[in-house]
Amino acid sequence: MEINDVITLLAGNGTEYVGKFRLETDTTITIGDPHIVAPDGDRLGFMPTVAMTGVPRVGEVSFNKSQVLLVVKTADAVEKEYRKASSGLIL
Repeated sequence: MEINDVITLLAGNGTEYVGKFRLETDTTITIGDPHIVAPDGDRLGFMPTVAMTGVPRVGEVSFNKSQVLLVVKTADAVEKEYRKASSGLIL
């Protein structure tokens, strides 16, 4: 992964996060501009937070790798929607 690649992180509790890859260490993965992925009818919605009751618009967050099931590059169509949701730009 390269810095600023849009990635999907699946946490051990089943929550999916999409954000920009920032850093990986032996114990953590850090993503910037993280959003929780949530179903929105027949589409995906992006909540600009890392916890349902947490402060919105967190700049970046580090996940403990022991609580991460997988990390993959985000699908192109999902990345487009994420970028639209996170920036307000229509691509």
